[in-house]
Amino acid sequence: MDHLDHKQQPRPFDIAFYTADRRRNTGGEYRQYTGCILSKHNKFLPLHMRRVDGFGGSKAPKHYANATRNIQTPDGDIHKVHIRLIKQFNGMTIIW
Repeated sequence: MDHLDHKQQPRPFDIAFYTADRRRNTGGEYRQYTGCILSKHNKFLPLHMRRVDGFGGSKAPKHYANATRNIQTPDGDIHKVHIRLIKQFNGMTIIW
């Protein structure tokens, strides 16, 4: 997910995961995307646009502490993914 090619461009990946939000008691949707990249690697977007909420905000996302990542789909949408809820990555089934 975090790998770059020899030109320091992000490598697209395919991902399938479930959604969940403990605060709102929502989730359980199965989502599948192809050709995604990590939003932090899209240097053409301003920093505030790389975040899910689209604002700079004062609170740091702490992705590694919270085990989340922001991915960008080919159509430009940004989604937050919890890594423990990933079920497939590049066609390989993930088993935790």
